[in-house]
Amino acid sequence: MKNRITKLFNIDYPIISAAMTWVTSAEFVAAVSNAGGMGVLGPNAGQAEKSSSPEDTAERLRKEIQKVKQLTEKPFAVNYIFPMGDNKENPFTNAIFDVLVEQKVKTVVAVGQKVIQKEVSRLKEHNINIIYRDLSPTAQKLVEAEKSGVDALIATGYEAGGHMSDYKISTLSIVPQVTSLVEIPVIAAGGIIDGKGAQAAFAMGAEGVYMGTRFIATKENPASDATKQAILKVNSEEFIEFKSRIGNLRTIPTEAGIKALDLIKQGKLDEAYAYYGNGFKIGMLDGDLVNGTISVSEAAGGIKEIKTCAEVINEIMSTLEK
Repeated sequence: MKNRITKLFNIDYPIISAAMTWVTSAEFVAAVSNAGGMGVLGPNAGQAEKSSSPEDTAERLRKEIQKVKQLTEKPFAVNYIFPMGDNKENPFTNAIFDVLVEQKVKTVVAVGQKVIQKEVSRLKEHNINIIYRDLSPTAQKLVEAEKSGVDALIATGYEAGGHMSDYKISTLSIVPQVTSLVEIPVIAAGGIIDGKGAQAAFAMGAEGVYMGTRFIATKENPASDATKQAILKVNSEEFIEFKSRIGNLRTIPTEAGIKALDLIKQGKLDEAYAYYGNGFKIGMLDGDLVNGTISVSEAAGGIKEIKTCAEVINEIMSTLEK
């Protein structure tokens, strides 16, 4: 299959793995790219401990990028987080930018609460392709993002895992709205775990899919086996959701998630944060289902098998090409 997404990023198939915090690595990214999609190094890629400084973050990312290059000659991308809130400068963003330029990274998945023109401009000065993902997207916000000069947009529905939108707009609602309003290619995200979901996204005008949860449940993903098994066992009606200090969260009902929800209902936000603050790493990477949380798409109930990245991609493409 060839379309604007495959041509823009020089990939075989318009399938991109999400920039998931803690549960990406050079080996995983290379597996996605070698299978014809495009892997993305997310925050803390390949790491087991928190970074101590911007300099440490930069050095870790540098090594992980170099490792990917050793494992594949295919295109890959790196997550790039725009400064949040009113921050005009962010030392972590600046440190990552310097590594991207030094390592001649060709594509980033830029994430933010809004597009920051200064960041787009300096990335484009170095001929870096930009896929923009708004953390709480609306059709109008993505129309504005197009004007900034980004190359492609991710339209994310509320079904997605990780950081959930502040707006409960489904993938079925946001994708056709955005594809009707913009000229640049749109990549659909949220609740897509197989060929049927991808087929629906393409029918709504998307030209690519951006998937996280389905790729967590793969053999090459660094998530713990306990996390992968929890994904296989969960039913979509079992998830718990709550609004936390770090945004809206959905988790498989681990003990920590249940405790956090109860404390939030009591208005004890600081106590609740102790359970979910570091929950992604503890639950998803370490596999501690008592003290950690597992944030995934509500579509996880449809995942019943651990596959290789190539098997996931091949299944999707076989459906799309029928």
